[in-house]
Amino acid sequence: MNEDDSARREFVFGLFLITVITPLIAGLTAFAAALGTFFASRGLDRILTRRRAKPTAGAGRPSVPRMSTHRTYRRADTRHARRALSTRRPGGVLH
Repeated sequence: MNEDDSARREFVFGLFLITVITPLIAGLTAFAAALGTFFASRGLDRILTRRRAKPTAGAGRPSVPRMSTHRTYRRADTRHARRALSTRRPGGVLH
């Protein structure tokens, strides 16, 4: 194989890229852009419809759910009963 064959092969490959692959990639890119624009516009329509359909501040607010049972009375003097009375670790091991 001499230099002319190598140059001819490179030229044919470049011509193939320009005539076949480049328009194919450009078409797929344009298709993806059109598809993205379509889905974005549908999403924007849904967002705007939901925003317009929002009720006024006080009319459609859900009420606070009622508890089925009452909370037990908690004495104030038993708070923090689980707190350790000393800073020493249990087991008598010094650290």
